[in-house]
Amino acid sequence: MTDDVVEQTQLESWEAMLLRAAHDMSLSPTQYQMIEARYGVLQDALDVATDPLLAEAHIFIQGSIRLKTTIKPAANAQNDMATIDADAVVWLPKAGSASATEVLQSIEKRFRDSTRVEAPIEQLRRGIRIVYADENPGFHIDVTPARNATGNTLILGEGALVVPDRQTGWKPSSPIPYSVWLEKAANVPIRLVRDDLTKRAETFAEATQDPIPDYADYMRANPLRVAVKLLKRHRDEWAIRTKRERDRPISAVLTTLAGHAYASVAQMSWSRPLRTVEAVMEIVRRMPLSIEGGAGNYAVLNPDNRGENFAEKWNRPNGEGAAYKRAFDDWHTAAVHSIRLGLEDHTTDVAFKEAVSESFGISGSAVDDVVRKLPGDWTRPGRALGVTRNNLSYSKLTGAAATASATAAGAVQPVGRLG
Repeated sequence: MTDDVVEQTQLESWEAMLLRAAHDMSLSPTQYQMIEARYGVLQDALDVATDPLLAEAHIFIQGSIRLKTTIKPAANAQNDMATIDADAVVWLPKAGSASATEVLQSIEKRFRDSTRVEAPIEQLRRGIRIVYADENPGFHIDVTPARNATGNTLILGEGALVVPDRQTGWKPSSPIPYSVWLEKAANVPIRLVRDDLTKRAETFAEATQDPIPDYADYMRANPLRVAVKLLKRHRDEWAIRTKRERDRPISAVLTTLAGHAYASVAQMSWSRPLRTVEAVMEIVRRMPLSIEGGAGNYAVLNPDNRGENFAEKWNRPNGEGAAYKRAFDDWHTAAVHSIRLGLEDHTTDVAFKEAVSESFGISGSAVDDVVRKLPGDWTRPGRALGVTRNNLSYSKLTGAAATASATAAGAVQPVGRLG
């Protein structure tokens, strides 16, 4: 086998490992059904609302559930990082003249009055959080009220909106156009060396409401969604390990930058076809290229609403913003390295398992399972080129035979002199 062939099998081996990781960190069917059930409770609560501000409300999912990039919590996460996160918007067509404070108070009162004791209500800067701590893992829904931005005549939350902020009043937001942008980005064809990603990944007046995406659509993989899931898990593992949970990059920043990077990688792939793992590595590398502005004026904008800056925390005064930006830079440096772990020589399988567990939370048993299913003559992920299951097995056999021969020779005693 030539070095070139071995190099390609190592890429394939590492790709199989990352796809398995993305699959394992995705929600199970039971967890997805739990979110559907809890989401339905929101409509029940608003159906009986008597507050004029809440009349004809329409509920729709936003965030990672709508974008199909939700992941389970990291095994060692604590507090809000230890819960599955869902986000919902309550579009209020009758709240056009209300203040941000009035809308926030109306939403909070309605859900406090209707939600069971086991699901306490917490105030968020732009809405409320309903916490279902009795689930395992824990689960919460962040509920954000919204109304149409000036000039937007669309209904049911389409187009440009504004959401209430407890400190600054109404802020721009366009969750549905953003999700449409990401969906279009993910569906841009990328020219892969092996175009079988989906097959392999599968191996591995009253209130109204939009349904959440179908579970099969959520689990259907493509390079962009695989990259986003891996990045989010890596972000969480990094934040826990470095004790920087507070400053960790938010998912909207990661997802937006990955979406822009994917577009350029897809274009590049038509001059040189890529393996899925190569596309993911290139997406991660290119993410900072779409950050706009500079110190005090950084911007990672909603592509359909330039008034919505997902990186606004980076611009806060008195060093707070600099800490958020520094956290992104430090995390990204680590991510660029981690996404290539399977192409490095870790000397032993144990060292490789520790490295991928630290970066992506992949269990040792999952690593063993992937390696066991690889062809015997492929280079193993995380080992030197040419280290395969076949030659490791041969080394063990010849080593055992040599040990047995030496033991047998040592047991032979010299023959004593006769007579």
